[in-house]
Amino acid sequence: MIELLEILIISIVQGIGEFLPISSSGHLAVTEHLFKRFGQPLTGSETDFIKLEILLHLGTLVAVLIVFRRRIVDLFGKDLRLIPLLIIGTLPAVVVGLLVKKLAPWIETDLYIISICFAVTGLLLIRSRNTDGEKTCSTMTWFDALVIGTVQAVAVLPGLSRSGSTIVAGLFRKLRRDEAATFSFLLAIPVIGGGGIFELKGLLKPNTEPNSLAVHLLLIGMLVSCIVGIVALIWLLDWLKKGQLWYFAAWLFLMCPLTLVLATLPLQEKQEFQSVQSLEHNTQSPEKQPPTQELPTVSPVEKNTVTQQADSLMIAVENVAESGRENLSEEDAQLEYEKILAEEEAKEQAAIAEEQKRIPLIDEPDKLIPLDTQDRIWITPDGRSVVILGRIVLREGFLELLACRVGTKEHESIISVRVKPFLIHAALLAVGAEPGKPVQQTPQFVPPSGEEIEITIRWNDQDGHQKEMLAQDWVWDAGNSKEDSKKAMSTHWVFTGSMQYQDESGKNHYIADESGELFGLSNFVGAILDVPIKSSADNTELLFACFTERIPERGTPLTIILTPVKNKKR
Repeated sequence: MIELLEILIISIVQGIGEFLPISSSGHLAVTEHLFKRFGQPLTGSETDFIKLEILLHLGTLVAVLIVFRRRIVDLFGKDLRLIPLLIIGTLPAVVVGLLVKKLAPWIETDLYIISICFAVTGLLLIRSRNTDGEKTCSTMTWFDALVIGTVQAVAVLPGLSRSGSTIVAGLFRKLRRDEAATFSFLLAIPVIGGGGIFELKGLLKPNTEPNSLAVHLLLIGMLVSCIVGIVALIWLLDWLKKGQLWYFAAWLFLMCPLTLVLATLPLQEKQEFQSVQSLEHNTQSPEKQPPTQELPTVSPVEKNTVTQQADSLMIAVENVAESGRENLSEEDAQLEYEKILAEEEAKEQAAIAEEQKRIPLIDEPDKLIPLDTQDRIWITPDGRSVVILGRIVLREGFLELLACRVGTKEHESIISVRVKPFLIHAALLAVGAEPGKPVQQTPQFVPPSGEEIEITIRWNDQDGHQKEMLAQDWVWDAGNSKEDSKKAMSTHWVFTGSMQYQDESGKNHYIADESGELFGLSNFVGAILDVPIKSSADNTELLFACFTERIPERGTPLTIILTPVKNKKR
């Protein structure tokens, strides 16, 4: 949850920056980066931030309405001519704003662009020094309104102050200082209000996400931005009367190099991740060159021993409590714990032995090319597909993954697989699949990329008849269809590959081997395959769930066939 202190800081920055000619969007982006670098990164869901942003802008809108209340009343009396001028001035900002949000949303957080725009705003303020005119809002022309509106549209760039740019544009069009400020802030009403109303429908929906932000904190943020906005607006109008608008250039020229330095410094992370650059594409036949040689630097983790022991200890404690032996001695508790460990190990070995006996449901299974002596993973004789074995572990509920590694995320995945992830990666390379890149969440979202992979699943029903279905038909797109008209997921997975990180000793670790994330539905940097769209716990319009009526019973053995789509077309 976003803490109250963070709310207050963001609200104050918004209230000051929205009206003083220093750019609220630029300062908010810098504030977010400072939180990430020197404090705790801003927490909370994507929905929380959207709601907070809307309310902060509505707070500053209320500030404009309060300070210019008399002039707004005059719009519907003495200043009717001003209404079409405000419409003309608003249109460029609406068009440009929508285009930027759709085509280049990353601009809003790019510190290099923000640094340059800080400098540009400072130069504009200095250039306007001693500039004044005689026009009023009542005598300005439609061309004056269009020029000021176009400048406001350009000011969608973060770091380029909307208020500063439009006031300076008004001064250059020979408006009086006070009238230039008045038109600038009247012009802000449809821009700020329109954007807030457009997003207000999402604000009214209850947030059911974990750690969602309390409503009272959102309202506190709105109130603070309103109060600070009123003070900042009155202060700015006073400085305008004295011709001191250019004084703010000093602050912007200070922020320009500081922001540039902040942009060049890498964010400190607990673990430094790197793409799997060392995975070279295997263009030779699997018989001539074993694909497992493609990953010499990977150190897979066979089991997460600490997690396994913790789970076993929890089971032991529950067994003791249920038996009414809460006062068990330390020695007896240790024996109970060791007994549970032995039972779990025996179950694991029995499952492995059973898996070794299974025959893949594929034509001429004896001709499959094995990649590993222990893990059940093969390449088809034609070199076009990868074959692995798995089981059904989940049939109902929302999903984070299609498939995970045994013993990891089986509570949010339909299938569990007893194969090391790096072998799946190597096998896909061997059949000619080209890896792309995992999802990038910061500084802006970049969806996963890579070669499309078709996932086919085969199993035997209770009567022994073989069944086959595409994996996406087991996944219900709950964000885009209703219960009574379910639609299966329409997209293929893409081969993103996973990522590696290096520990303090310099040893490489393959993230998927530790996390167990194989075939994702919510974007994971560790997944081998992922969906090439923005799918996360914060995206309430894109939720995936089990298509229960199509999925066989839990425990059903499966044969999973991974085929690059280009191989299907060949």
